[in-house]
Amino acid sequence: MIQKIIPVLPMLNTKETIKFYESNFGFTSIDTGGYLQMEKEGVQLHFFVCADEYLCASSTCYISVTNIEDLYIELCGREIIQLKNKLEDKPWGRKEFAVLDNNGNTLRFVEEK
Repeated sequence: MIQKIIPVLPMLNTKETIKFYESNFGFTSIDTGGYLQMEKEGVQLHFFVCADEYLCASSTCYISVTNIEDLYIELCGREIIQLKNKLEDKPWGRKEFAVLDNNGNTLRFVEEK
């Protein structure tokens, strides 16, 4: 039985990735040298070192949240956050928006209606 899925995303810079996720989302990090584990409240994102900017720009993950409107307002007020898509009601029954992390990965925040 599947119990958990942990996305593994590419990262260009370990220190900048730690800074981005700790300061913007409150994640804690475990850096094992070339592989990074980020965790917050049981949610995990993992990263591997990669020099390919195109791979980073092509990578994405969905992050399920509650109170998406509050999160959207909070993140829009941060200079480090680059908004990729504005908050929208989608025809498939979700509200979502997307930001780019420091590596160029797309983080899609979604809330089920």
